[in-house]
Amino acid sequence: MSDLISRQAAIDIVEFECGEWIGLARTIIKSLANIPQEETERKRGKWIEKSTGGEHFWCCSECGYVEWDAPNNYCPNCGADMREAEE
Repeated sequence: MSDLISRQAAIDIVEFECGEWIGLARTIIKSLANIPQEETERKRGKWIEKSTGGEHFWCCSECGYVEWDAPNNYCPNCGADMREAEE
């Protein structure tokens, strides 16, 4: 199992820690930028239609996020893919 880290956070740490060794920092940053991004499986969810007091809204099945406008293909809160699974 691999650790998933933020590339930008790693770059920020290198820049901060290297101080006077900025040439080395730039070399490390260039190396970090060239590491391929790992593909992760995105969780899948669905929008659950609800209404209360005359108000109509949708809830994310994964995190419960409430969307008052027409729902999108992805939950803006947890990133779940809300498109129907392709067979």
